[in-house]
Amino acid sequence: MTADSFPRQYARTQRLTLGEPRNIVVSPDGKRVVFCRSSSGSDPVNSLWVYDVESSTERCVVDARVTSSDSAPGESDLERARRERAREGAGGIVSYSCNADASKAVFVLRGTLMIADLLAGTSFDITPQEGAVFDPRLSPCGRRVAYVVGDELHVRREDGSTSVIASGDGEFVSWGRAEFIAAEEMGRQRGHWWSPDGERLVVTRVDESTVDTVWIADPAHPGSLPRAIRYPKAGTRNAIVSAVVATLDGTHVPISWDVGAFPYLTSVTWTNGGLVIGVQSRDQR
Repeated sequence: MTADSFPRQYARTQRLTLGEPRNIVVSPDGKRVVFCRSSSGSDPVNSLWVYDVESSTERCVVDARVTSSDSAPGESDLERARRERAREGAGGIVSYSCNADASKAVFVLRGTLMIADLLAGTSFDITPQEGAVFDPRLSPCGRRVAYVVGDELHVRREDGSTSVIASGDGEFVSWGRAEFIAAEEMGRQRGHWWSPDGERLVVTRVDESTVDTVWIADPAHPGSLPRAIRYPKAGTRNAIVSAVVATLDGTHVPISWDVGAFPYLTSVTWTNGGLVIGVQSRDQR
């Protein structure tokens, strides 16, 4: 048997990452460890696993190869852009969101929104009818899921009902997702955050109307038309970012800071004592 050369092995295993646990979440009581992992160093498809500390055993809660199907809608354009920015080469379940006690998790698998009971080892398709889902986040109580559809932020409740929490405001305005600079340069990949009680969310509003447009062609598909994106080149105008605290009935309370002096929203953190945000000036100080 001939062993792969190191460069070939490094490429085949996606920089020696395949088959390794990733996206690790430990339950607050220390009883469970939730993680994603593929079956081997040659398998790029991640499934969702739970390790039980007391019994020292692990089990696959959602097998991405079995669960996904050819009829699934596939990745949204937003998810493809996120994966590109994150340099994500793996497939299957590459991100998920847990509730406060890590007993449930939500994720998107090939365009299908799913919720998993990590204790029972079951999972269910809860894909809404509104359109392709992006960045689902489970509330701390585990009874609600917030997610982005297009430029809107939606919430799904335990009874299956859904509502739009933030929407509208113009052709180039989006709610609940990170703008290009935050995602590409600052490591902030999200645009909505649940409060500890699961009754409110911080939601970002991004206005890209002043940002330059560039056209991206795909050499792999020369028959496809170039795609227009709003791209803030160095020295040009950035998107205007603001944020609100939104209640479940869609009421908004603006979060105020000196956006002129500090145009970049770098972080949002809910604590039991209140809300903390991090901002930066244009020179990123």
